[in-house]
Amino acid sequence: MKKLNYYIEYLASVLFLRVFLCLPLHGGRALGRFLGRMAGRVLKKRTQLAQKNMRLAFPSASDEQVQVWSQQCWESLGMALSEFAKAYGMSEKDYFDWVDVQGTEHLQKAYAKKKGVILFTAHYTNWELILPYMPLTGMPLAVVARRMKNPFVNDLVTRMRSRLNVQVLMHKNAVRESMKWLKKGNVLGLLIDQRITDGGVSVPFLGKAAHTTIMPALLALRMNVPVVPVFSLRVGKQIRVRFCEEMDFSKYEANEADMVKATRDMTQKMEEWIQENPAYWLWIHDRWK
Repeated sequence: MKKLNYYIEYLASVLFLRVFLCLPLHGGRALGRFLGRMAGRVLKKRTQLAQKNMRLAFPSASDEQVQVWSQQCWESLGMALSEFAKAYGMSEKDYFDWVDVQGTEHLQKAYAKKKGVILFTAHYTNWELILPYMPLTGMPLAVVARRMKNPFVNDLVTRMRSRLNVQVLMHKNAVRESMKWLKKGNVLGLLIDQRITDGGVSVPFLGKAAHTTIMPALLALRMNVPVVPVFSLRVGKQIRVRFCEEMDFSKYEANEADMVKATRDMTQKMEEWIQENPAYWLWIHDRWK
């Protein structure tokens, strides 16, 4: 029965992706926004979780503001899905027509050190739109991904990412594979804002302790690899991808205490993005469980 449900979910995913692919960008975004809003109404427990998380992070926000943010969160997720479908079939010209990439000098400076680069980001706005840019730079990119429960959907998303010449490293054995990748001087992309159950540390995140992966700090301090934050932001009809200045870990050593400090520093960087535009983060995830 479970396998049948997985297959139905997979067929539905393929259908939606094909619909978005056939629509013009603005039409796909409008449909995605509508579907996201509807999903928020149907998945009431997820919406309640999002609102609970928002109240934890922003205790002074009014109930009306929290409701607006939660709806915008669902709408942003729906639009991101539509853009995800378009991103993997577009030309280079199309990409730069609706994605404004800034701060590339920070990435290039870090890459020029020939030690590899760790790019970290969050589930914020449309994190997937960072991927299509990287093959255009000539910098080999691998991303660490958590395996989805549905194996058919997991393989579908992996195939789409691979079409961009992006290598996907599954979460199991990710540290060993990541070290091999970075030793070649390549770029490694990590999402570090989700709750993990094993191997993490507790650091403050939006005012409350959160179990957080220590993997980027471990790789950066043990291997002396530069770390560059990157995030995306919705600005009018465009998505703005912004590479930030390299994190300064020069005073930290490769010990557990400093790895926790580096993890805290990266978490604080993500906090800045979320506090600037709260509705764009993936609040429906049970981050503080």
